[in-house]
Amino acid sequence: MLKSTKKIHLLLIITGTLFISAGIFHTNLWFDETFSVSLASHSFREIWSITANDVHPPLYYWMLRVLSLIFGKNILIYRLFSMLGIASFASLGYTHIRNDLGEKAGITFSFLAFFLPVMCIYANEIRMYSWTMVFVTLAFIYAYRILKTGTKTYWCLFTLFSLASAYTHYYGLLAVGMINAALFVYLCLGKQINQLKLFLIAASIQILLYLPWLFILIKQLHGLSAGFWIELTFPKTLIQIISFQFGGDLATAGVIHTNIAFAIAVILY
Repeated sequence: MLKSTKKIHLLLIITGTLFISAGIFHTNLWFDETFSVSLASHSFREIWSITANDVHPPLYYWMLRVLSLIFGKNILIYRLFSMLGIASFASLGYTHIRNDLGEKAGITFSFLAFFLPVMCIYANEIRMYSWTMVFVTLAFIYAYRILKTGTKTYWCLFTLFSLASAYTHYYGLLAVGMINAALFVYLCLGKQINQLKLFLIAASIQILLYLPWLFILIKQLHGLSAGFWIELTFPKTLIQIISFQFGGDLATAGVIHTNIAFAIAVILY
């Protein structure tokens, strides 16, 4: 039975990868993608300076730069890289979540990671969202494993993926900030002194290595506060946040689409 479930899971990963690959074979670009492609042509130092005046950290653009040095300026390679991000994210259901939480949880995770509408969007865009999801999820997984068996290897991986998340997108920074805070509270409540010492080391390393960008982030926040363009209306904004992954762009297309996506979200949650 276990071997059969593994085969089904692997078949799901192969099928899902083919499914999300269907839309990557084109060279059309929308505005944000042109920015990504343009930055890939700059040096690592220039990317740091340019993104300091934008609203995103530099790691994803550095990754694109590496690709451009290996394969040249190739839009299809850039799209393939985003698709591989979603494929890697979904594969965590087999490589990690199945081992930690069981076969059912692993297969469910992989299925949703491949076939939710929003995943199809992110798999095709030359943007940082797919790899942000990979890094944040790995940070969470290793935080969970630390709670079970807090080995130094898990602490190193947790620190690495926390930093990668923070340097890829500010949503990633917010997510790993919450994960770090939750981990700290749990260790305090459990009075796990040895693990708390390791947490303080890991947190210190994260802060120290993020410090060069932290000053830039503060400057960006100051600039954004004067011209913030996103409209927040409740409960509409909350409903859209909850339902977006189940409706993709359709979740904002109209009341009917939003309500359907929200209903699906409530049922699955």
